[in-house]
Amino acid sequence: MLPGEYHTMFAAEGIHWWYVSLHELVRSLVEKEQRRKGPLAIFDAGCGTGRLCEVLAAFGTVTGCDRSDLAVGFCGQRGLRHIVHADLNTEDLGRERYDVITAMEVLEHRDINNDLLVLNKLRNALHPGGLLVLQVPAFEFLRSPHDIAVQTRRRYTRSGIRELLRGAGLRPELITYRVCAPFFPIAAIRLYRRLGEGGGGAADARSDIQAPGALLNRLLLAAMRLENRILRSFRLPFGTSVFAVARRREREAGA
Repeated sequence: MLPGEYHTMFAAEGIHWWYVSLHELVRSLVEKEQRRKGPLAIFDAGCGTGRLCEVLAAFGTVTGCDRSDLAVGFCGQRGLRHIVHADLNTEDLGRERYDVITAMEVLEHRDINNDLLVLNKLRNALHPGGLLVLQVPAFEFLRSPHDIAVQTRRRYTRSGIRELLRGAGLRPELITYRVCAPFFPIAAIRLYRRLGEGGGGAADARSDIQAPGALLNRLLLAAMRLENRILRSFRLPFGTSVFAVARRREREAGA
């Protein structure tokens, strides 16, 4: 993302309804995995400014990487010690090292040259039976100046993510849209911004990362917490993000 966005992200991650609800959802899944397996080896691919690494530290040893020196610096400010500067396109992630890998809003990034290649690397880095948790932005028609600011190359659909996971040899356990409740207002705002700003340029683009007013933030967080509970039993038909959980098979073909 653009350099200024990392400063905004660092300030917002602990309070913004979008980040807090996402991290709570991921935490619930990792906690369930930890109850089943014990302390986990966790890797956060494209960890940004490190808030999710903080959240998951209770469940094992968390390492992370990011391509941005700014992001890695902010992770240092959080006191995170196991964060490295790395490009997922070229970095050797090793084989069968992690019980859980998270990748929040990473595969779509402009600097990811081949999303399937990166997904294969993440699969290889998981232990057999290991868990991948990922989220990506949904629907090309939601593209707006936000995508310029955070440097989005591609947006996805649920079926597209299912095909991508299977292509990487992962077994999907959950694929759903997220951020359903505020979908229509967000879509309207982004369409207005896209038309009003004419697509904009990088110099003028701004993201949606900054937290809204306190009351609206609380209301949206409450809605998203309800949505997180709904996701335990139901799959949502639309949303601004695609959320997926997949597992590396215990035994793979040819093994």
